[in-house]
Amino acid sequence: MPHLEVIPFEINSPQRNMNIDTELTEESFKEGKFSFRWYGWDCLSLSFGYSQKGLYSSYEVDIPKVLRPTGGGILLHGWDISYALATPPGIFKSPLQLYRFVSSIFVETFKELGIEVTFSRNKRGEYRQRELCQLFPTFGEVTYKGKKLVASAVRELKKGNYLIHGSIYVAYNPTLAGKYLKADPFRLKNTVATLLELKIRKKTLMETFVKNLKKKLEIPGKSY
Repeated sequence: MPHLEVIPFEINSPQRNMNIDTELTEESFKEGKFSFRWYGWDCLSLSFGYSQKGLYSSYEVDIPKVLRPTGGGILLHGWDISYALATPPGIFKSPLQLYRFVSSIFVETFKELGIEVTFSRNKRGEYRQRELCQLFPTFGEVTYKGKKLVASAVRELKKGNYLIHGSIYVAYNPTLAGKYLKADPFRLKNTVATLLELKIRKKTLMETFVKNLKKKLEIPGKSY
């Protein structure tokens, strides 16, 4: 199994975060290794999926915005912690296989921390109409009591070389979220589960996930 490089947690600007995720994916392809990192955002900002270039260009908002190298809809950042896993060629056969692999580790991690989570069965709905990634759980996403807990997106950048990244909210302000997502705050109130609600420290979540990722990849050694 290829080597796993775990990058220490750091907080960066929106554009820098997306640049790092792209660079790590390129390195994984060239060097035949896995790269993983947890990271934060230095300001409230919006990210758009790579297929939303038109919406990204026309979307007027008074906070920074950035295009992700992966798909999905609009995500609001600044109250979340994000993760990225870049894979070398020849390990996963499809984006869906990688998505399921990472989601299963999140399920195992939350259960280890005493939280019962499930996979969403929603295959279609308002998410597609509104183009908002975080509001309506889509098929296979990790949820808590029907609320989205882990928002993820995956894309094959080169043959067999994938990037999956996503976010988990530490806290959430539906009033401000409504302003920036141009949505009804009342409808946003109970759509997202947070670590504050679950009473989980972000450091505990990050360390437990990395430990379980190493175990799944059969890589020896302690988590950071």
